[in-house]
Amino acid sequence: MPAVVAIIALVAVVWGSIFLLRGSIVVGCLGVLLSICCFGYEFMHFEPSLTIDRILLAAVIGTYVVQRAVGRTDPKPFTKTDAVTLGFVGYLLVSMLLSDWRGFPTGQVSPMWRWIGGYLTPLILYWCAKQAPWDERTARLVQAGFAVFGVYLGFTALCEITQQWALVFPKYIADPKIGLHFGRARGPMVHGVSFGHYQGVCLLAAWLCLLRAERKWQGVLVAVMPLFLGGVFFSYTRSVWMGTGLGLVLVLAMTLRGRVRNITLGSMALGAMLVGLTQMDKITGFQREQSAADTRESADMRLSFAYVSWHMFLDRPILGFGFGRFPIDKLPYLDDRSTELKLEKLRPYVHHNTFLSILTDTGLLGLALFLAMLGYWLHDAWRTQCGDGPTWAKHQAALLVGGVGVYACQLMFHELSYTPLDNSLIFFLAGCAGAVVPQTAAKPAIAAVAAPQLTPAYH
Repeated sequence: MPAVVAIIALVAVVWGSIFLLRGSIVVGCLGVLLSICCFGYEFMHFEPSLTIDRILLAAVIGTYVVQRAVGRTDPKPFTKTDAVTLGFVGYLLVSMLLSDWRGFPTGQVSPMWRWIGGYLTPLILYWCAKQAPWDERTARLVQAGFAVFGVYLGFTALCEITQQWALVFPKYIADPKIGLHFGRARGPMVHGVSFGHYQGVCLLAAWLCLLRAERKWQGVLVAVMPLFLGGVFFSYTRSVWMGTGLGLVLVLAMTLRGRVRNITLGSMALGAMLVGLTQMDKITGFQREQSAADTRESADMRLSFAYVSWHMFLDRPILGFGFGRFPIDKLPYLDDRSTELKLEKLRPYVHHNTFLSILTDTGLLGLALFLAMLGYWLHDAWRTQCGDGPTWAKHQAALLVGGVGVYACQLMFHELSYTPLDNSLIFFLAGCAGAVVPQTAAKPAIAAVAAPQLTPAYH
Protein backbone atom coordinates (compact mmCIF):
# COMPACT_ATOMS: atom_id res chain seq x y z
CA MET A 1 0.00 0.00 0.00
CA PRO A 2 2.76 2.58 0.79
CA ALA A 3 4.24 1.90 -2.66
CA VAL A 4 0.88 2.55 -4.34
CA VAL A 5 0.42 5.79 -2.39
CA ALA A 6 3.94 6.88 -3.34
CA ILE A 7 3.28 6.19 -7.04
CA ILE A 8 0.00 8.11 -6.94
CA ALA A 9 1.72 11.01 -5.18
CA LEU A 10 4.54 11.03 -7.75
CA VAL A 11 2.08 11.06 -10.66
CA ALA A 12 0.11 13.86 -8.99
CA VAL A 13 3.27 15.92 -8.52
CA VAL A 14 4.33 15.44 -12.14
CA TRP A 15 0.98 16.27 -13.67
CA GLY A 16 0.40 19.02 -11.13
CA SER A 17 3.67 20.65 -12.11
CA ILE A 18 2.72 20.47 -15.79
CA PHE A 19 -0.65 22.03 -15.07
CA LEU A 20 0.92 24.78 -12.97
CA LEU A 21 3.04 25.85 -15.94
CA ARG A 22 0.90 24.94 -18.94
CA GLY A 23 -2.65 24.34 -17.76
CA SER A 24 -5.59 26.56 -18.70
CA ILE A 25 -6.65 28.70 -15.77
CA VAL A 26 -10.13 29.14 -17.25
CA VAL A 27 -10.62 25.39 -17.65
CA GLY A 28 -9.35 24.99 -14.10
CA CYS A 29 -11.94 27.50 -12.85
CA LEU A 30 -14.66 25.66 -14.76
CA GLY A 31 -13.45 22.43 -13.16
CA VAL A 32 -13.69 23.99 -9.71
CA LEU A 33 -17.21 25.18 -10.47
CA LEU A 34 -18.38 21.77 -11.60
CA SER A 35 -16.62 20.02 -8.73
CA ILE A 36 -18.44 22.31 -6.27
CA CYS A 37 -21.64 20.89 -7.76
CA CYS A 38 -20.67 17.22 -7.96
CA PHE A 39 -17.72 16.52 -5.69
CA GLY A 40 -18.36 18.56 -2.57
CA TYR A 41 -18.68 17.54 1.06
CA GLU A 42 -21.42 14.95 0.47
CA PHE A 43 -19.35 13.13 -2.16
CA MET A 44 -16.08 12.87 -0.21
CA HIS A 45 -14.37 14.80 2.54
CA PHE A 46 -11.28 14.57 4.65
CA GLU A 47 -10.72 16.06 8.05
CA PRO A 48 -10.77 18.94 8.72
CA SER A 49 -13.44 19.75 6.09
CA LEU A 50 -11.08 19.14 3.16
CA THR A 51 -12.96 18.34 -0.05
CA ILE A 52 -12.09 17.77 -3.69
CA ASP A 53 -13.47 21.12 -4.83
CA ARG A 54 -11.38 22.96 -2.23
CA ILE A 55 -8.24 21.09 -3.32
CA LEU A 56 -8.94 22.06 -6.93
CA LEU A 57 -9.54 25.67 -5.91
CA ALA A 58 -6.15 25.74 -4.19
CA ALA A 59 -4.61 24.25 -7.35
CA VAL A 60 -6.17 26.96 -9.51
CA ILE A 61 -4.90 29.68 -7.18
CA GLY A 62 -1.42 28.16 -7.31
CA THR A 63 -1.60 27.89 -11.10
CA TYR A 64 -2.60 31.54 -11.40
CA VAL A 65 0.22 32.68 -9.11
CA VAL A 66 2.86 30.62 -10.95
CA GLN A 67 1.68 31.57 -14.42
CA ARG A 68 1.42 35.23 -13.42
CA ALA A 69 5.01 35.09 -12.20
CA VAL A 70 6.32 33.56 -15.45
CA GLY A 71 4.25 35.84 -17.67
CA ARG A 72 1.74 33.30 -19.00
CA THR A 73 -1.39 35.18 -17.88
CA ASP A 74 -3.02 38.11 -19.65
CA PRO A 75 -3.34 40.81 -16.97
CA LYS A 76 -6.20 43.21 -17.69
CA PRO A 77 -6.29 46.82 -16.48
CA PHE A 78 -7.92 47.29 -13.08
CA THR A 79 -11.33 48.72 -13.93
CA LYS A 80 -14.24 50.34 -12.11
CA THR A 81 -16.00 46.99 -12.40
CA ASP A 82 -13.18 45.29 -10.51
CA ALA A 83 -13.16 48.05 -7.90
CA VAL A 84 -16.89 47.76 -7.25
CA THR A 85 -16.78 43.95 -7.17
CA LEU A 86 -13.85 43.88 -4.74
CA GLY A 87 -15.44 46.73 -2.78
CA PHE A 88 -18.71 44.86 -2.30
CA VAL A 89 -17.08 41.63 -1.12
CA GLY A 90 -14.70 43.61 1.11
CA TYR A 91 -17.56 45.62 2.59
CA LEU A 92 -19.35 42.41 3.55
CA LEU A 93 -16.25 41.32 5.46
CA VAL A 94 -15.98 44.65 7.29
CA SER A 95 -19.70 44.61 8.09
CA MET A 96 -19.35 41.12 9.55
CA LEU A 97 -16.24 41.89 11.61
CA LEU A 98 -17.86 44.98 13.13
CA SER A 99 -20.80 42.90 14.36
CA ASP A 100 -21.08 39.97 16.74
CA TRP A 101 -20.35 37.24 14.21
CA ARG A 102 -19.00 34.65 16.67
CA GLY A 103 -22.03 34.10 18.90
CA PHE A 104 -24.10 31.90 16.61
CA PRO A 105 -25.94 28.84 17.95
CA THR A 106 -24.75 25.39 17.00
CA GLY A 107 -26.34 24.26 13.75
CA GLN A 108 -26.45 27.69 12.14
CA VAL A 109 -24.02 28.73 9.43
CA SER A 110 -21.33 31.03 10.75
CA PRO A 111 -21.15 34.40 8.93
CA MET A 112 -17.42 33.80 8.36
CA TRP A 113 -18.00 30.48 6.61
CA ARG A 114 -20.86 32.03 4.68
CA TRP A 115 -18.62 34.89 3.51
CA ILE A 116 -15.80 32.52 2.51
CA GLY A 117 -18.07 30.14 0.63
CA GLY A 118 -20.67 32.55 -0.66
CA TYR A 119 -18.46 35.46 -1.71
CA LEU A 120 -14.70 34.93 -1.34
CA THR A 121 -14.61 31.70 -3.37
CA PRO A 122 -16.71 33.25 -6.17
CA LEU A 123 -14.46 36.32 -6.14
CA ILE A 124 -11.37 34.12 -6.65
CA LEU A 125 -13.01 32.46 -9.66
CA TYR A 126 -13.98 35.86 -11.05
CA TRP A 127 -10.44 37.22 -10.78
CA CYS A 128 -8.63 34.16 -12.10
CA ALA A 129 -10.99 33.76 -15.07
CA LYS A 130 -10.70 37.42 -15.99
CA GLN A 131 -6.90 37.59 -15.81
CA ALA A 132 -6.34 34.40 -17.83
CA PRO A 133 -5.55 34.41 -21.57
CA TRP A 134 -8.68 34.29 -23.72
CA ASP A 135 -9.35 33.37 -27.32
CA GLU A 136 -12.12 31.74 -29.35
CA ARG A 137 -11.04 28.24 -28.33
CA THR A 138 -11.31 29.14 -24.63
CA ALA A 139 -14.78 30.61 -25.09
CA ARG A 140 -15.96 27.54 -26.96
CA LEU A 141 -14.56 25.25 -24.27
CA VAL A 142 -16.48 27.16 -21.58
CA GLN A 143 -19.75 27.15 -23.49
CA ALA A 144 -19.36 23.50 -24.54
CA GLY A 145 -18.48 22.57 -20.96
CA PHE A 146 -21.74 24.05 -19.69
CA ALA A 147 -23.68 22.40 -22.52
CA VAL A 148 -22.28 18.95 -21.69
CA PHE A 149 -22.92 19.52 -18.00
CA GLY A 150 -26.50 20.49 -18.86
CA VAL A 151 -27.01 17.17 -20.66
CA TYR A 152 -25.82 15.37 -17.53
CA LEU A 153 -28.13 17.45 -15.32
CA GLY A 154 -31.11 16.87 -17.59
CA PHE A 155 -30.50 13.11 -17.66
CA THR A 156 -30.11 13.08 -13.88
CA ALA A 157 -33.37 15.02 -13.50
CA LEU A 158 -35.19 12.47 -15.64
CA CYS A 159 -33.78 9.63 -13.53
CA GLU A 160 -34.79 11.37 -10.29
CA ILE A 161 -38.36 11.99 -11.38
CA THR A 162 -38.77 8.41 -12.61
CA GLN A 163 -36.84 7.09 -9.58
CA GLN A 164 -34.23 5.26 -11.62
CA TRP A 165 -31.73 5.57 -8.79
CA ALA A 166 -29.29 3.02 -10.23
CA LEU A 167 -28.53 5.48 -13.05
CA VAL A 168 -27.96 8.47 -10.78
CA PHE A 169 -24.46 9.72 -10.00
CA PRO A 170 -23.28 10.70 -7.42
CA LYS A 171 -25.24 8.20 -5.37
CA TYR A 172 -25.96 10.62 -2.51
CA ILE A 173 -28.58 12.26 -4.74
CA ALA A 174 -30.87 9.31 -3.93
CA ASP A 175 -30.62 9.95 -0.17
CA PRO A 176 -33.61 12.01 1.05
CA LYS A 177 -31.73 12.89 4.24
CA ILE A 178 -29.10 14.86 2.30
CA GLY A 179 -29.92 18.34 1.07
CA LEU A 180 -33.38 19.73 0.40
CA HIS A 181 -36.28 19.31 -2.02
CA PHE A 182 -36.22 15.54 -2.33
CA GLY A 183 -38.97 14.75 -4.84
CA ARG A 184 -37.95 17.47 -7.27
CA ALA A 185 -35.08 17.34 -9.73
CA ARG A 186 -32.22 18.57 -7.56
CA GLY A 187 -29.17 16.92 -9.11
CA PRO A 188 -25.77 16.74 -7.40
CA MET A 189 -26.49 20.10 -5.74
CA VAL A 190 -29.29 18.33 -3.78
CA HIS A 191 -31.18 21.60 -3.95
CA GLY A 192 -33.89 22.33 -6.50
CA VAL A 193 -33.11 26.04 -6.80
CA SER A 194 -29.38 25.66 -7.43
CA PHE A 195 -30.04 22.76 -9.79
CA GLY A 196 -32.49 24.83 -11.80
CA HIS A 197 -30.14 27.83 -11.78
CA TYR A 198 -27.34 25.79 -13.34
CA GLN A 199 -29.67 24.03 -15.77
CA GLY A 200 -30.99 27.37 -16.98
CA VAL A 201 -27.49 28.70 -17.64
CA CYS A 202 -26.52 25.44 -19.35
CA LEU A 203 -29.53 25.83 -21.64
CA LEU A 204 -28.29 29.29 -22.66
CA ALA A 205 -24.79 27.93 -23.29
CA ALA A 206 -26.23 25.11 -25.41
CA TRP A 207 -28.07 27.67 -27.55
CA LEU A 208 -24.83 29.61 -28.10
CA CYS A 209 -23.07 26.38 -29.06
CA LEU A 210 -25.89 25.62 -31.48
CA LEU A 211 -25.37 28.92 -33.30
CA ARG A 212 -21.70 28.21 -34.08
CA ALA A 213 -21.61 24.43 -34.29
CA GLU A 214 -21.07 22.34 -37.39
CA ARG A 215 -24.19 20.81 -38.90
CA LYS A 216 -23.66 17.36 -37.37
CA TRP A 217 -23.27 18.85 -33.88
CA GLN A 218 -26.28 21.09 -34.40
CA GLY A 219 -28.37 17.95 -34.90
CA VAL A 220 -27.03 16.49 -31.66
CA LEU A 221 -27.78 19.67 -29.72
CA VAL A 222 -31.31 19.86 -31.09
CA ALA A 223 -31.86 16.21 -30.16
CA VAL A 224 -30.79 16.70 -26.53
CA MET A 225 -32.54 20.05 -26.04
CA PRO A 226 -35.57 18.36 -24.38
CA LEU A 227 -33.23 17.24 -21.58
CA PHE A 228 -32.44 20.89 -20.80
CA LEU A 229 -36.09 21.93 -20.85
CA GLY A 230 -37.11 18.88 -18.83
CA GLY A 231 -34.50 19.61 -16.19
CA VAL A 232 -35.76 23.18 -15.81
CA PHE A 233 -39.37 22.04 -15.56
CA PHE A 234 -38.75 19.17 -13.14
CA SER A 235 -36.98 21.48 -10.71
CA TYR A 236 -40.58 22.46 -9.84
CA THR A 237 -39.32 25.90 -8.82
CA ARG A 238 -41.20 28.97 -10.02
CA SER A 239 -38.21 31.28 -9.79
CA VAL A 240 -36.24 28.88 -11.99
CA TRP A 241 -38.98 28.88 -14.60
CA MET A 242 -39.16 32.68 -14.59
CA GLY A 243 -35.40 33.13 -14.55
CA THR A 244 -34.77 30.69 -17.37
CA GLY A 245 -37.47 32.37 -19.44
CA LEU A 246 -35.99 35.81 -18.81
CA GLY A 247 -32.44 34.64 -19.51
CA LEU A 248 -33.54 32.95 -22.73
CA VAL A 249 -35.35 36.09 -23.93
CA LEU A 250 -32.23 38.19 -23.27
CA VAL A 251 -29.89 35.80 -25.07
CA LEU A 252 -32.23 35.40 -28.04
CA ALA A 253 -32.58 39.17 -28.30
CA MET A 254 -28.78 39.49 -28.42
CA THR A 255 -28.11 36.68 -30.89
CA LEU A 256 -31.02 36.73 -33.32
CA ARG A 257 -31.58 39.37 -35.99
CA GLY A 258 -34.39 40.86 -38.03
CA ARG A 259 -37.76 39.20 -38.54
CA VAL A 260 -36.69 35.94 -36.89
CA ARG A 261 -35.97 37.78 -33.64
CA ASN A 262 -39.27 39.68 -33.73
CA ILE A 263 -41.33 36.56 -34.40
CA THR A 264 -39.49 34.47 -31.80
CA LEU A 265 -39.65 37.03 -29.01
CA GLY A 266 -43.22 37.99 -29.86
CA SER A 267 -44.32 34.36 -29.72
CA MET A 268 -42.59 33.85 -26.39
CA ALA A 269 -44.20 36.97 -24.93
CA LEU A 270 -47.66 35.91 -26.13
CA GLY A 271 -47.18 32.38 -24.77
CA ALA A 272 -46.04 33.68 -21.38
CA MET A 273 -49.04 36.01 -21.22
CA LEU A 274 -51.49 33.22 -22.01
CA VAL A 275 -49.94 30.90 -19.43
CA GLY A 276 -50.01 33.65 -16.81
CA LEU A 277 -53.67 34.47 -17.46
CA THR A 278 -54.93 30.89 -17.59
CA GLN A 279 -52.65 28.94 -15.25
CA MET A 280 -51.71 31.37 -12.48
CA ASP A 281 -53.61 29.49 -9.76
CA LYS A 282 -51.89 26.24 -10.69
CA ILE A 283 -48.48 27.94 -10.78
CA THR A 284 -48.86 29.42 -7.30
CA GLY A 285 -50.40 26.32 -5.77
CA PHE A 286 -49.06 23.28 -7.61
CA GLN A 287 -47.98 20.17 -5.72
CA ARG A 288 -44.29 19.22 -5.55
CA GLU A 289 -42.54 17.34 -2.72
CA GLN A 290 -45.11 18.80 -0.32
CA SER A 291 -48.83 19.44 -0.68
CA ALA A 292 -50.29 22.17 -2.86
CA ALA A 293 -51.32 24.03 0.30
CA ASP A 294 -47.71 24.02 1.50
CA THR A 295 -46.56 25.37 -1.86
CA ARG A 296 -49.07 28.21 -1.66
CA GLU A 297 -48.06 28.92 1.93
CA SER A 298 -44.42 29.11 0.85
CA ALA A 299 -45.38 31.88 -1.55
CA ASP A 300 -47.39 33.71 1.15
CA MET A 301 -44.48 33.56 3.63
CA ARG A 302 -42.51 35.94 1.44
CA LEU A 303 -44.89 38.73 2.47
CA SER A 304 -43.90 38.05 6.06
CA PHE A 305 -40.20 38.20 5.16
CA ALA A 306 -40.76 41.52 3.41
CA TYR A 307 -42.66 42.90 6.42
CA VAL A 308 -39.93 41.94 8.89
CA SER A 309 -37.20 43.19 6.57
CA TRP A 310 -38.90 46.56 6.19
CA HIS A 311 -39.07 47.13 9.94
CA MET A 312 -35.47 46.00 10.41
CA PHE A 313 -34.40 48.38 7.64
CA LEU A 314 -36.21 51.28 9.32
CA ASP A 315 -34.26 50.66 12.51
CA ARG A 316 -30.82 50.51 10.82
CA PRO A 317 -31.13 51.90 7.29
CA ILE A 318 -27.54 52.80 6.39
CA LEU A 319 -25.25 50.05 7.71
CA GLY A 320 -27.71 47.34 8.71
CA PHE A 321 -27.30 44.83 11.52
CA GLY A 322 -24.09 43.25 10.22
CA PHE A 323 -23.48 40.66 7.51
CA GLY A 324 -25.03 37.30 8.44
CA ARG A 325 -27.03 38.62 11.39
CA PHE A 326 -30.57 38.24 10.01
CA PRO A 327 -31.25 34.74 11.48
CA ILE A 328 -30.56 36.12 14.98
CA ASP A 329 -31.69 39.75 14.80
CA LYS A 330 -35.04 38.94 13.16
CA LEU A 331 -36.27 37.15 16.31
CA PRO A 332 -37.54 40.21 18.27
CA TYR A 333 -39.51 41.35 15.22
CA LEU A 334 -41.44 38.08 15.08
CA ASP A 335 -43.33 39.10 18.26
CA ASP A 336 -45.11 41.90 16.38
CA ARG A 337 -48.87 41.40 16.81
CA SER A 338 -49.96 44.53 14.91
CA THR A 339 -50.21 42.57 11.67
CA GLU A 340 -52.26 39.58 10.56
CA LEU A 341 -49.19 38.01 8.95
CA LYS A 342 -48.01 34.82 10.64
CA LEU A 343 -44.53 36.02 11.51
CA GLU A 344 -43.76 33.18 13.92
CA LYS A 345 -43.50 30.78 10.99
CA LEU A 346 -40.28 32.57 9.96
CA ARG A 347 -38.44 31.55 13.11
CA PRO A 348 -36.61 28.46 11.72
CA TYR A 349 -35.90 29.94 8.29
CA VAL A 350 -33.12 31.99 6.75
CA HIS A 351 -34.10 34.87 4.49
CA HIS A 352 -35.93 34.10 1.24
CA ASN A 353 -34.84 37.17 -0.71
CA THR A 354 -31.18 38.00 -1.29
CA PHE A 355 -31.84 41.68 -2.01
CA LEU A 356 -33.72 42.14 1.27
CA SER A 357 -31.18 39.98 3.10
CA ILE A 358 -28.34 42.25 1.99
CA LEU A 359 -30.43 45.31 2.86
CA THR A 360 -31.18 44.20 6.41
CA ASP A 361 -27.66 42.90 7.05
CA THR A 362 -25.59 45.65 5.41
CA GLY A 363 -28.01 48.53 4.89
CA LEU A 364 -28.42 50.79 1.90
CA LEU A 365 -24.66 50.96 1.45
CA GLY A 366 -24.33 47.21 0.98
CA LEU A 367 -27.34 46.94 -1.32
CA ALA A 368 -26.09 49.87 -3.42
CA LEU A 369 -22.70 48.18 -3.86
CA PHE A 370 -24.36 44.90 -4.82
CA LEU A 371 -26.60 46.53 -7.42
CA ALA A 372 -23.69 48.58 -8.72
CA MET A 373 -21.64 45.40 -9.15
CA LEU A 374 -24.39 43.77 -11.21
CA GLY A 375 -24.83 46.99 -13.17
CA TYR A 376 -21.13 47.25 -14.05
CA TRP A 377 -21.06 43.61 -15.14
CA LEU A 378 -23.97 44.24 -17.51
CA HIS A 379 -22.44 47.50 -18.72
CA ASP A 380 -19.22 45.72 -19.67
CA ALA A 381 -21.21 43.02 -21.48
CA TRP A 382 -23.13 45.70 -23.36
CA ARG A 383 -19.86 47.33 -24.42
CA THR A 384 -18.77 44.01 -25.88
CA GLN A 385 -22.07 43.63 -27.72
CA CYS A 386 -21.87 47.13 -29.19
CA GLY A 387 -18.18 46.88 -30.08
CA ASP A 388 -16.48 45.56 -33.19
CA GLY A 389 -15.14 42.47 -31.49
CA PRO A 390 -15.47 38.89 -32.74
CA THR A 391 -18.65 36.88 -32.50
CA TRP A 392 -17.25 34.50 -29.88
CA ALA A 393 -16.64 37.46 -27.53
CA LYS A 394 -20.17 38.75 -28.07
CA HIS A 395 -21.53 35.29 -27.29
CA GLN A 396 -19.57 35.20 -24.04
CA ALA A 397 -21.05 38.56 -23.09
CA ALA A 398 -24.52 37.31 -24.01
CA LEU A 399 -24.06 34.31 -21.72
CA LEU A 400 -23.39 36.65 -18.80
CA VAL A 401 -26.44 38.81 -19.55
CA GLY A 402 -28.68 35.76 -19.78
CA GLY A 403 -27.05 34.30 -16.67
CA VAL A 404 -27.79 37.48 -14.73
CA GLY A 405 -31.40 37.17 -15.85
CA VAL A 406 -31.61 33.65 -14.41
CA TYR A 407 -29.70 34.71 -11.29
CA ALA A 408 -31.80 37.81 -10.59
CA CYS A 409 -35.03 35.81 -10.39
CA GLN A 410 -33.43 33.45 -7.87
CA LEU A 411 -32.26 36.46 -5.83
CA MET A 412 -35.84 37.69 -5.50
CA PHE A 413 -37.09 34.45 -3.95
CA HIS A 414 -34.08 32.85 -2.23
CA GLU A 415 -30.95 33.64 -0.24
CA LEU A 416 -28.13 32.24 -2.38
CA SER A 417 -25.03 32.88 -0.30
CA TYR A 418 -25.22 29.93 2.12
CA THR A 419 -23.26 27.73 -0.30
CA PRO A 420 -20.69 28.58 -3.00
CA LEU A 421 -22.91 27.08 -5.71
CA ASP A 422 -24.91 29.98 -7.11
CA ASN A 423 -22.62 32.95 -6.54
CA SER A 424 -19.64 31.01 -7.91
CA LEU A 425 -21.53 30.46 -11.16
CA ILE A 426 -22.44 34.09 -11.76
CA PHE A 427 -19.06 35.46 -10.61
CA PHE A 428 -17.30 33.03 -12.96
CA LEU A 429 -19.50 34.13 -15.87
CA ALA A 430 -18.76 37.76 -14.97
CA GLY A 431 -15.02 37.07 -14.99
CA CYS A 432 -15.28 35.36 -18.38
CA ALA A 433 -17.28 38.22 -19.87
CA GLY A 434 -14.99 40.81 -18.30
CA ALA A 435 -11.97 39.17 -19.91
CA VAL A 436 -13.30 39.83 -23.43
CA VAL A 437 -14.43 43.43 -22.91
CA PRO A 438 -12.84 45.69 -25.58
CA GLN A 439 -9.85 47.52 -24.14
CA THR A 440 -10.05 51.31 -24.24
CA ALA A 441 -6.31 51.95 -24.25
CA ALA A 442 -5.18 54.38 -26.94
CA LYS A 443 -3.96 52.78 -30.15
CA PRO A 444 -1.01 53.99 -32.23
CA ALA A 445 -1.87 56.71 -34.76
CA ILE A 446 -0.85 54.43 -37.62
CA ALA A 447 -3.88 52.27 -36.85
CA ALA A 448 -6.10 55.04 -38.20
CA VAL A 449 -4.73 54.61 -41.71
CA ALA A 450 -4.31 50.86 -41.67
CA ALA A 451 -6.28 48.81 -44.15
CA PRO A 452 -9.74 47.86 -42.80
CA GLN A 453 -10.06 44.32 -41.51
CA LEU A 454 -13.01 42.18 -42.46
CA THR A 455 -14.76 40.58 -39.50
CA PRO A 456 -17.26 37.75 -39.68
CA ALA A 457 -20.92 38.78 -39.53
CA TYR A 458 -22.50 38.42 -36.11
CA HIS A 459 -25.55 36.26 -36.30
